[in-house]
Amino acid sequence: MSTTIVHPFRHGTAQRTMFGYRTDEHPKLDRVQNGISAVCGAIAGVAIVAIVVLTLVDVVLRTFFSVTLGWSVAFIEMYLLTVVAFFGLVTAYRSGAHVAVTSLFYRLGVRMRKVLLILAYLVLLIGMGALLAAGTEGLLFAIGIDEGPIRGSSELLIPGWVMRAILPASMVLGMIVVLIDLVRELIAPWHVTATDYDPGDTPEIPIATSHAGTDTAEGAR
Repeated sequence: MSTTIVHPFRHGTAQRTMFGYRTDEHPKLDRVQNGISAVCGAIAGVAIVAIVVLTLVDVVLRTFFSVTLGWSVAFIEMYLLTVVAFFGLVTAYRSGAHVAVTSLFYRLGVRMRKVLLILAYLVLLIGMGALLAAGTEGLLFAIGIDEGPIRGSSELLIPGWVMRAILPASMVLGMIVVLIDLVRELIAPWHVTATDYDPGDTPEIPIATSHAGTDTAEGAR
């Protein structure tokens, strides 16, 4: 006896992982996207831990020793929070952790949902591309003027281009993930929403509990 769950609005299902999804259609592309998401998630996670540790150490030093890490606040604001925001964005997108309202989306026909998905990916690519262009301009400017903290100041002597590189680096990785989704959606048949990985709260066809029912469920795919 076997059981099969088929989502009525999608072709098959995707298996959710910590950093993304796994599908049967394009496993190699899944590995690329999930790998990028995992790297970005690890970078953002290390930055979050560093924020907590630096804040805790600074509080302890202030409370018990009346001294402070003069560079910690600037380092957290300029580097760590920026890393969390932009690298975390890539992982949030791929893992479906962002906020989404799907009640209206799933009331539309399959072809209309497919069009909306394609438009969404194009908007994301345009937005990320604009951030990439702005970030690259800032990075080149920082390199050109040798931007960095003044020697003798309380800040860490880290070249300014290091901070400036966070935005373009994260956007390049994010655009790769989104572009793969766009290509997958474009090459899939128009009666299939190939990148609708997580159907959310949409109703499911009842579980088949017999071989006959399984055949029926498989045919529904």
